[in-house]
Amino acid sequence: MLAVTGVVTLIFLVAMTALASLTAEAASARARVRFIARALTAEAMMTYMAATEPMAPTGLNVGAPRVYDDGGYDPVGVKGELVRLDGRRYQIDLDGGLLITPQDQAGLVNLAYLPDAAYLRLGETLGLPPSLARRLAPLYGDYVDRDDLEQPNGAERRDYGGRGPANRVMRSPDEWLSMLGVRSAVKAAAWRRIRPFLAMDPSSTNENVNTAPGEAMTLLYGATPAQVETAMRAREQRPFLSFAEFAAATGLPNTSGDSFYTFPSGRILLTVADSRSAWVYSARLSLTPFGVERPVWIDQTELKEAPGRAAADLSDAVRLPYAPR
Repeated sequence: MLAVTGVVTLIFLVAMTALASLTAEAASARARVRFIARALTAEAMMTYMAATEPMAPTGLNVGAPRVYDDGGYDPVGVKGELVRLDGRRYQIDLDGGLLITPQDQAGLVNLAYLPDAAYLRLGETLGLPPSLARRLAPLYGDYVDRDDLEQPNGAERRDYGGRGPANRVMRSPDEWLSMLGVRSAVKAAAWRRIRPFLAMDPSSTNENVNTAPGEAMTLLYGATPAQVETAMRAREQRPFLSFAEFAAATGLPNTSGDSFYTFPSGRILLTVADSRSAWVYSARLSLTPFGVERPVWIDQTELKEAPGRAAADLSDAVRLPYAPR
């Protein structure tokens, strides 16, 4: 009798545990579905705003006259409220609070176009040996070109043991780790820290010092913490209208040449996090105004759970100053 009772009790406990697990999974699935619906609504709102509101050097100038209304952008006295594309945290309410973080891609470190000095700084930041850091440029060149001719210090198929390189453009910053010897040499904690400041886009060479986070300024231009603080304080008062202005304000060398470094690229990396669950959605919004059938592209979408399954903290987020007009 005791044995039968024990078996029945064990079966009952297993059934209760399974039921609790199924209930938890169902609750997680419902939270995921609810979040996706709200995140896609937020994405649609941000896409409409990006497509209809005028651009400014630091972001979107909500409510200001459109370019075809006033003939151009005048940085002094333009009426409107800025939605900055520098990774600033904004809050909107869609059946609960959402944290929205828009970032101009041109303000990030585009791994597809890095000068040698920036490669060395990136390698040092990631803890790579100097010998490997000096090889990053030719390794990247051999990875993305379509031939099997090895550059000096590069690597082709025989070096990868026949399992690479891809011989095509890279699709994400994470694929950059697939270059010969890089993944095993990179310090994981360092990669997690700088990953939010990296982009991979072979089709765009734009850089924008008006939306660059401090980490990007350091990697791209070698800016010190004091120079980063000076740049951010200056652009809050008035955006830089040339790279020469940025260099003069910070004391950095003017290495811009004929490139344009002070306006958003039309590619916006958007992150949406939930204050009620641990889900996080990210996507890239690309404005293509000359594409009549598809004026906006949305790609690089990803849905994942936040580190530590933590819900978004809205305590330091400002309310998004936008209502469609």
